[in-house]
Amino acid sequence: MTAYPPVARRALVSLARDSLVLAERAARRPMDHVRWTPPQRAFLESRSPFKLLRTGNQFGKTWAGACELIARCTGHHSYKPVRPPPIEAWVICKSWSQSIAIQQKVWRLLPRDEIVPETSFSAKNGFAGVQKAVVFRNGSVVRFKTVGQDTLDLESATIHYVWIDEPLGDEHTFGALQMRLRRTGGDIAITMTPATTGDLRWLRKLVDEGMVEDLHFRMEAANFVPVGATEPLRTEDGTPMDALWVEEQLAKTLPWQRGVRCHGEWEFSNATRALESFSRERHVVHGVHASGLLPARVELALGIDYGEDALRTCGVEVYVDTAGQHPRIFVVGEYAPQQGTTVDMDADGILEMLAGNGDRWSDLDAAWADKRYEGRTTRKNARLFHDAIARRLKVTGELRPQLRVAKRGLRRDHFWSSIRWLHEAMIRPGHFHVDASCAWTIEALEKWQGGEAEIYKDIIDALRYALRAYWGGRADQQGRVVRRRF
Repeated sequence: MTAYPPVARRALVSLARDSLVLAERAARRPMDHVRWTPPQRAFLESRSPFKLLRTGNQFGKTWAGACELIARCTGHHSYKPVRPPPIEAWVICKSWSQSIAIQQKVWRLLPRDEIVPETSFSAKNGFAGVQKAVVFRNGSVVRFKTVGQDTLDLESATIHYVWIDEPLGDEHTFGALQMRLRRTGGDIAITMTPATTGDLRWLRKLVDEGMVEDLHFRMEAANFVPVGATEPLRTEDGTPMDALWVEEQLAKTLPWQRGVRCHGEWEFSNATRALESFSRERHVVHGVHASGLLPARVELALGIDYGEDALRTCGVEVYVDTAGQHPRIFVVGEYAPQQGTTVDMDADGILEMLAGNGDRWSDLDAAWADKRYEGRTTRKNARLFHDAIARRLKVTGELRPQLRVAKRGLRRDHFWSSIRWLHEAMIRPGHFHVDASCAWTIEALEKWQGGEAEIYKDIIDALRYALRAYWGGRADQQGRVVRRRF
């Protein structure tokens, strides 16, 4: 053990004591120790009674909104004078799951010495109590509400401050909130990435008329450097959010979504192709099996989609190389009949597709299907398809692997996250290949514009389902018994 002179020991003890004091202060009043970026600082400094912070995703909008909320409740604001407490403030969210996420950020910034002792928070249920409220020692109250709650609740309250996180999509609700602020002369603040939900023409009109201050910031490296600092913020894994990081985020985002998701524009661009990253020259291989691209060990997966009518049942078989940091995808087979089919015809077609690649059902590591299709004369679902396959293979009981429902356990907004995952795979050199025999899949990847009603949507869904275990998260990997092909 190193022996220090008495003076050095006293200095070290003093430094340790000071560090503990600083840590205690940060835990008690965390908001006093946050470094704000230019977009956040502009929002906090704004004195407009109606203001909007409009950026792309992951700009720290919610953190700025939480800080503004707490500062108004305590009556201590670092950048401007605010109404003396007590006040009543509402936080309006579009869903309860979103509300829980916002409550967690508010909880992390709350000054512990200024809220009543019985205030508690659960990551599962949010703030304690039926009213989901935070009560300050000075009498201020914050209540968390969702757009889906009874509008009579909005009509009967008098409040001083409203924070709306993400678009309401409803001019009536916004008008009702304005009425609740009329007697108090209160303020409304909105933090959002546009075009994610609802029709926002009413909000754009208020901005154009000067009724709402529009604080709009694009994804640029300067907007991730805290005011007064020289280094940018870092991601959770330590990556600096600098110009190179910004360039990577732009590249990873679907081109037609880039304006909204990255730059906070009002509308998605009018793209002729949803997957502009796909290229015949880069991604199509004439004979995957003979190309030398396949590694010695791959995982096999199947995806099946029934489509919106009986004419468009589709199936896709993929090989996936999981040896590296990112999966390498090989689309090796497709089932894409252009006429009406029955479940039995589909079962025959899928088994024939597998056999064309030298594969059997038992070689698959995973098989995923759409939930169901109900038509006037045709009914298709995973159970019926499972039974049809089992009859042909003369299997009693459950197939191995089982045919699982692809949408089960997913969030409702899973669709575009899976499309972005595909896009990212396509822009990584050597990570996405399609056999030239998969003509309908190739045409869909080239021409699909992102719409639900397009004829190409069903084969795109079948491809997504085949890759369900890879973009769906770690939970989907658990319990899979991986059998290697070669």
